[in-house]
Formats: sequence, C-alpha cells, structure tokens
Amino acid sequence: LGGLLGLDYIYQAIDVEEIYTVVRLAMEESARALSKKYAVDLESILAHIDDLLLRFTNAALKDTCQRVGGDPARKLSAHDRLIGSSKLIMESGETPAYIAIGAAAGLKRFLDEKELAQTDANAAKLLAEASGLSENDPLFTLILEMYALVRRGATAGQLRRKADAIKSASGKSII
Repeated sequence: LGGLLGLDYIYQAIDVEEIYTVVRLAMEESARALSKKYAVDLESILAHIDDLLLRFTNAALKDTCQRVGGDPARKLSAHDRLIGSSKLIMESGETPAYIAIGAAAGLKRFLDEKELAQTDANAAKLLAEASGLSENDPLFTLILEMYALVRRGATAGQLRRKADAIKSASGKSII
C-alpha cells in the first residue's frame, strides 16, 4: 500500500493512518482464523501484532516498501501470505476483506513487474495463474473487486471503507 502512494519506507507507510488501519485489520483477520484453527490464545497473537506494528515504525531499520511488497508472484501463490491466509479466514467463516486489499495491491505490482497493462482481464489471468483460484471462487472475485478500485486510483481510505462495507454485509464484526 505504501508503494501505491509512492512511499519508500515501511515506517512512512505505517504512519499513514488509513494504511495502519488496513494493515492492523488484515492482521486481526488472520489472527482470529489462526486462533480458531489452532486453538491458540487470541490475546497472545494480538500482542504479537502490536509488536510487529511497532517494529514497522522503526525508521532505523530502513525497511523498504519495495522489499516488503516484493515477489508478488510468491505472495499471491496458493499457500503463501495473501492467498493462504485468506483461505484460512474463509474456512473460519469470515471474509478476508482487508487482506484482499493487500492482494489487490500485490496484483497491481505483479502486473507492473510483468509489464502488462493494468486491465481487469490481465489481472484475472495473472491472479488465476499465481493463486490457483478459479474465476468463480468468492476470494477471486473479492480480490478483483479490490483490484478494480486500486487500478482506478482509490485512496487507502476508500479501500478501507469498501472493506468495512464488505465486512458489514457479511454480518461479521470489523473489530
């Protein structure tokens, strides 16, 4: 998300309130699913999230948005961060609306790296190839819905509000 704003460093990105909110809510989506699947205390996972978010603010680390957002093909693969955690969230009965924002941003970057035009058709093809998701999978549809907003230049706030609305419509709490 920081890359979408042209930011160089993670500490700069996490200082953008809307990015911080999306990142926290995405991590919390994953935390609830992990807690449920593996019977791990949710509070201990949330404490780990707090620690990670604090580390993201450390300018001395000079961790770049380029590095963190790098290798989108791997991160969009079936069992890695974005798709793997999204599937786990869906198995737990929730919708990975906030993680889908990250997947959409990753998809945009992947298209850029492949030097493909930013079109819905190219995005769908690349997402299917990278993730193994079928076109009628709800997760596939959700990511492409978020991608369309990213492609049109939606702000982090607009993306977050869309995810909020998706969570609200699913009947699940956003917090």
